[in-house]
Amino acid sequence: MVSVTGKRRKRELWYALYVKSRHEKKVHELLTQDGITAYLPLEKKLKFWSDRKKWVTEPLFRSYVFVYLDVSDYSIYLKVLQTDGVVKFVRFEGVPVPIPEKHILAIRMYEKSGELISEKEEQELMVGDNVEVIAGPLKGVVGTLVNIGKKRKIRIIIEGLNHSVYVEIKRSYLNKIPVN
Repeated sequence: MVSVTGKRRKRELWYALYVKSRHEKKVHELLTQDGITAYLPLEKKLKFWSDRKKWVTEPLFRSYVFVYLDVSDYSIYLKVLQTDGVVKFVRFEGVPVPIPEKHILAIRMYEKSGELISEKEEQELMVGDNVEVIAGPLKGVVGTLVNIGKKRKIRIIIEGLNHSVYVEIKRSYLNKIPVN
């Protein structure tokens, strides 16, 4: 994209990086040290061992780190790919797939609130339905319903990432998107 002054304008967008297993925190740290805007959503989980239990912080999406950059800036693009632990950008037909800003904001809101909602309000939803979250911390996220589990746990695939996450959420917080 070229501006009126003839200088190239930056087109920074969010992208997902696929990273080596259990390297998410290290990759995030290295990218941040290099001045690259990186985001690693985390969640607290209670882990049990035979002799103890402990709260630990783990990535919300295993093997993924988000970066905010202009992929057409080859030097930055290459710097990210050469970061220890980075495997590749999430791509579709050979092109890195941008993640919509509203999805990143929804993930940040979910991460901050940790809101797990569980009330009995039924809506006719079936596996394979396209849904949009219309309320709560993930408001605005669009995906495909892939599983309806026990205790109203719903699993959706988030667009552009092709990664699913379990979320306890009121069914009334989901709006079925009609197929055209």
